[in-house]
Amino acid sequence: MRTAFLSFLLVYSYSCFAQDKWIPLDLQNRIHLANKQKNHMILAEYFLGKPYIAFALSPENPERVYISLEDFDCVTFIENVMSLYASKGQDSLYKKNLIYWRYSNPNDIRFETREHYFTSALRRMVTEKRLEQVHSPVEVNSKKTFSFLSNFYRSKNKNISIPELQHMEQKLAGQSISYFPTAQVTGILPWLRDGDIITFVSRRNNLDVQHTGFIVQKKKNWYLLHASQEAKKVCISEKNLTDYLKSHPSFLGFQVFRPNFIK
Repeated sequence: MRTAFLSFLLVYSYSCFAQDKWIPLDLQNRIHLANKQKNHMILAEYFLGKPYIAFALSPENPERVYISLEDFDCVTFIENVMSLYASKGQDSLYKKNLIYWRYSNPNDIRFETREHYFTSALRRMVTEKRLEQVHSPVEVNSKKTFSFLSNFYRSKNKNISIPELQHMEQKLAGQSISYFPTAQVTGILPWLRDGDIITFVSRRNNLDVQHTGFIVQKKKNWYLLHASQEAKKVCISEKNLTDYLKSHPSFLGFQVFRPNFIK
């Protein structure tokens, strides 16, 4: 009986420990190399071919912190790569950074504190100097209502506070969004750097951005390395950035954010 009980404890302890292990050894090695070279794209490329998955995060409260290195949507792909880069290969730091990217208050994890509008997370990262937004004289400013989320959930029977969502949206709506119009993309290309984060601004007045990814240079042109809903996987876009923008008329334009370790 004593032996059986000890065996149970060992198995139970191992399973609990395993639940907090997400980073495999080969990825740990990549993280160390990425930090040494100050190149997070070493991590982004690791996930090429991984499947695209939509709606993996909790649809209502109670909020579950979804952690997976096996599937991504466009935002969780950015969150995971940046969180892994800052993790030093440690699972606990990876989880901490992921929560920091995903929630406006890491100590209060709820559906309402999740950064549903990616603009909000990016603004925090700029304020804290983790990212720098790239600007140029051709950029324009636009104000959004940021009402998509509350309008969508208003008629749903979900365990979600609509007034709290509206309060968050009103705060975001008080600040304008600066972006580069699609027509100006050619003039912006010389400003880009490998590994910049790009967001595509929606034409919808109630929504900030429709897609995001990393910019990568191939054959002297710029492409996207992203979790693509169209391709259903993490991939490098077939079209270069200029043609990609032209093929998506629902985009007003784009924003560029540069991680602070890129020179």
